[in-house]
Amino acid sequence: MTRNPSKRRSARRAAVVAGLLEVVEELLDAGELYTDISVERLITAAGISRSTFYVYFEDKGALLLALAEDVVAKLVDTASAWWELPPDATRQDVEQALRQIMEVYRAHDSMWQALVDAAAYDPNVRASFHEIVGLASSQLARHIREGQKAGSVRPDLDPRRTADWLTWMTERGHHQLAAGATKAELTKLAKAQSAIVWYTLYEGAPSRS
Repeated sequence: MTRNPSKRRSARRAAVVAGLLEVVEELLDAGELYTDISVERLITAAGISRSTFYVYFEDKGALLLALAEDVVAKLVDTASAWWELPPDATRQDVEQALRQIMEVYRAHDSMWQALVDAAAYDPNVRASFHEIVGLASSQLARHIREGQKAGSVRPDLDPRRTADWLTWMTERGHHQLAAGATKAELTKLAKAQSAIVWYTLYEGAPSRS
């Protein structure tokens, strides 16, 4: 039987992305800026042709989004530990969930930095970046609404706007503070963030009074 052409293309694309990811992460970890890395340099280091590159990616921005997919998936999966906290979650539970998000971010901070940098000049990357943050905010807003119904989150909060503030604060905080932080510093950062989140969302809620 002949293998499905779309599956072959998908497998080939995945292999190309994996090869380029290794090259890009190595360059970024060495301190280079994604904006300064040429397509020619990438394809030479990855051992692929220019035509192959442009079969799968419109430009470097499209490549960056493909490379960031795995990082984003890991962050979203880890962040769900916060969004899915039960009504009886403790402050320590919140701190642990936030610490896990920081650790994933820290492990991939060079790729996230490249995504943030590219969002400043590439409208496609910027749109995707805002979509990613918007998804996180919508999930947190859901958590706030459900917590308000259960009495574990303060009832006076506007779920959407509170979620927007906390999500963007978290993203900016990770970008400015968690990148390159030591484990000891991450512990302190998680404790500080959990205090902000706890007193914003949970302290004073009906079931905690």
